[in-house]
Amino acid sequence: MNEHVQYLNDIGEPFAAGLLEYPEGPLPMTYCRAYRRYYETCPIVYRAGAPLFPAGITTHPYTAVTADGTETKTYVYPHYAHQYWINWPCLEQKDARAAAIMREYATRFRYAGEWNHSMLNYKRILAEGIDRYEQRLLAKQESDFRTALLDLIEGLRTYHRRALEALPAMGAPEELIDALKHVPFSPAKTAYEAVVALNFCLSLDGWDNVGRLDSILSPYYKGEDMRPWLRCMMLSMQENDRWSITLGPDYSEVTRQALEASVGLARPLTQLRVTDGMPEELWELAAKRILEGGGQPAFYNEKAIQSRLKGRIPHLTEEDALEFSGGGCTETAFAGYTYSGGTDDNINVLEIFEKYMHEQLPHAKTFEEFYENFVTLLHAEQDIQMATINAYWNRRAETCFAPIRTLFVEDCIDRGIGWFQGGARYTFSIHSDSGMPNTVDSLLAIRHLVYEEKRYTPEAFLALLTAEDPAFYAELKTCPAYGAGDARADALVKDLTTRFYEHYRTGKLDLGLGFFPTAHQFTRHVREGAKVGPTPDGRHAGMPEADSLAAVNGKAVKGPTVMLSGAACYEQKDIYGMAVTNLSITRKYSPQVIRALVEGYFALGGTQLQITAVDRNTLLEAREDPDSHRDLIVRVGGYSDYFRNLTDQLKDAVIARTLFE
Repeated sequence: MNEHVQYLNDIGEPFAAGLLEYPEGPLPMTYCRAYRRYYETCPIVYRAGAPLFPAGITTHPYTAVTADGTETKTYVYPHYAHQYWINWPCLEQKDARAAAIMREYATRFRYAGEWNHSMLNYKRILAEGIDRYEQRLLAKQESDFRTALLDLIEGLRTYHRRALEALPAMGAPEELIDALKHVPFSPAKTAYEAVVALNFCLSLDGWDNVGRLDSILSPYYKGEDMRPWLRCMMLSMQENDRWSITLGPDYSEVTRQALEASVGLARPLTQLRVTDGMPEELWELAAKRILEGGGQPAFYNEKAIQSRLKGRIPHLTEEDALEFSGGGCTETAFAGYTYSGGTDDNINVLEIFEKYMHEQLPHAKTFEEFYENFVTLLHAEQDIQMATINAYWNRRAETCFAPIRTLFVEDCIDRGIGWFQGGARYTFSIHSDSGMPNTVDSLLAIRHLVYEEKRYTPEAFLALLTAEDPAFYAELKTCPAYGAGDARADALVKDLTTRFYEHYRTGKLDLGLGFFPTAHQFTRHVREGAKVGPTPDGRHAGMPEADSLAAVNGKAVKGPTVMLSGAACYEQKDIYGMAVTNLSITRKYSPQVIRALVEGYFALGGTQLQITAVDRNTLLEAREDPDSHRDLIVRVGGYSDYFRNLTDQLKDAVIARTLFE
């Protein structure tokens, strides 16, 4: 054992020590050894009487025990998206020498800077057990890859054994202990064993995403009330601030129980795939959930999504396509088969437009010239983005290895290739943009006031905008706007978004299928708006950008039907990562109207709709007195959260949304 490994173990940083056991060795062995050391030392987290293990907060920092028996917090730990994470300020404070050691090695071992969500192949884990994974590896030719994953499985065995030894004294029911003696290393035989195994494996590197929960569990369902078990798993996901479940399109009693089990929780995010034949009972239950508040479930247009993904991935099989799920907030994946970004990069379209407008508006003789040159500039920025992502992916493949994802995502074992190295069956980049609705309205205002009505010269227009002149801003409000029933506005948004998203089809990705854009602005609409000065859509400097495909706040003056019709003109056929639309209504709406809005939007080609039912007075009260509405849940963008947990900027952005009475 080298000096650094010994020192890091002595101060209670076992994961960091594991990383350095093979300081110059192959990446798979380096990372898998670190994960093994984690499983040998991490706490056994359990809430007495809970039907599942683990139960409670397992995210980090966690308590480690040093060689002399001292308990200490550890600040280097595994992370499902980044592979591992270092809390540098806390590590520096804990031990400056440890921080110096990790800085020396961090450039070699850490390059996973962006988020990467995925789902393990839980169906296969439950059907075959982890023992079968070990057998598959043993049947392969000897290699560093094989040795590393076998080392990882040994760490999982140790963790499993430690749990079985500790649980009796922690108040665990015999039923749970008996189930864990069997799963997840052997195939699940009952519905309870299936949920126990799913929960155990879901927690292994941080509770990321479940995938198609009802499809995973339905083969084991024999009439049980699974809601207490599902509730326990979902509560742990929420406590650890984690992500999503997908339901449908092969609906079952498990679908209904999952919807009921998640009542009152902000997490997991519930994604309901909507078909023409979705049962009436599920429509009623989904609408009831919406009207109770919280923005869940979100609705997904099954027909449109399947058609688009099959067109984009010619070799996508029917069986694999059925595994469509949203990872993280809602990034597209095929559960158990995918590596995708989440998200790899963002283009702030409005920021690009603002700079272009000030530089080029005085020189453009016609709106057509101004518009076409802007589209050309956007394509150039997209080319830069795609080249940057490709270089980042290549560098990450050289420096990162994802142990749990490589072991449990198809076809990494069969190919002998890591998850980050292109081993998954479907690999593609998901990246985003922000500010597109604001940009469209800005273009409409310029066309109307400068080129058609000729009320202002370009110079005067820009001067008044920069000064944020109140009278000028009042005039901006009278301009045509996207999502307000103006045919020419809808035509412009369709043209711009079609050309923008189609351009990503031209990009090449060395390690995958290519670039799958998404349009889910969620929290970035605040931080991206902070970078942008006043814009002709009526924004003041630093104000948030649009938080979804929906019309800019305050402009959907003709109601939700017209707004959604406009959102359907936002061309979504090439937004494979997922196109998010927010709709805020009061609780006066009937379930029948909610269903009509969803089905109507989907009939027009809309991809996804998330509905928050709340009244503005409640939001205002909750902002002033958080304790008065501690359980208030709102849809932020791609995710829901307790209103009290949001930043002041996000609270204001939610309150500012157009609320349809």
